[in-house]
Amino acid sequence: MTIDIKAMLHRVVAEVFDGNFIVEDAPSSEGPQLPRVRVSARLDPGRTALIRASYEWVDAFIPELDVQTTTVFDYDDVEQEKAEELRRLCLVMRAYLQGEGRIEQKRRLFRRGTVPVLVIEVDGLEWRLGRNHWVIP
Repeated sequence: MTIDIKAMLHRVVAEVFDGNFIVEDAPSSEGPQLPRVRVSARLDPGRTALIRASYEWVDAFIPELDVQTTTVFDYDDVEQEKAEELRRLCLVMRAYLQGEGRIEQKRRLFRRGTVPVLVIEVDGLEWRLGRNHWVIP
């Protein structure tokens, strides 16, 4: 049976983010087939996370830091595995929205200067979110 990705996204987001967060649909420029939500903390509206889901991957983007992370999975109909990965990603975004994590500066590869990397620990595992790279446990 085909997975309803939008329903899965909304269900998992509702499980992870309680009344302390504002959750709203944020239509994606890629079209309605790619559902996306915007989440922000009621007490700190300056922090925002955009979470998208597709049949092959889920990702989260933090616009104010210009960092992201993506999880890719098999193209199959195993909803439980996809929902678990989405839940892990949502827990990282919830931790960020609650003020957790630290910003490190990483040197650029070809140009002068640095780019921010968000380092955040969730469930004893360290996530590193950057502009064009990410490390997830």
